[in-house]
Amino acid sequence: MTDQRDKTELDSDGFDLSLLLPFQITQLSTKLAAQARAILARHGSLTLPQWRIIRVIAMGLTNRSTAIRKSSGIDKSQFSKTINTLIDEGYVTTVPCSEDQRQFEVVLTEKALAAHARLAPELEARQQHLLSALTQEQRDMIFPAIQALARAAETIEFLNAQNTED
Repeated sequence: MTDQRDKTELDSDGFDLSLLLPFQITQLSTKLAAQARAILARHGSLTLPQWRIIRVIAMGLTNRSTAIRKSSGIDKSQFSKTINTLIDEGYVTTVPCSEDQRQFEVVLTEKALAAHARLAPELEARQQHLLSALTQEQRDMIFPAIQALARAAETIEFLNAQNTED
């Protein structure tokens, strides 16, 4: 009988590549976050959530609180704490949203704009570095694949289908 470990494919860190997809995605996310934090640390004390908020606004994607939070992938309590820290450290100000009283608008200060100007080129170089690790075919496939997985991760209806089959 062949030992199961003989069939297991390990990556360079000894990670079992036959594990479930969520584990592999978590491993990748951990490595990407560590890489981003290392770049941020070269330029000051911004945390990754703080940078994500500044980046979303500086790119002109949105300045409304709910959309910023969702775009940056930050949960509600962490978002509130992060915004308060950004205010305290002089990176942003907030104003009430005229169209939706449940939201507020976040405005970058000169300090945030300067931080963005320093960091954006390095993080863009990182983006290009990551993309260069992929073939053109992989690049064409990865973003739609990530979006499809994100949609699938938003639901648990598949559990109902399993229960009706039993």
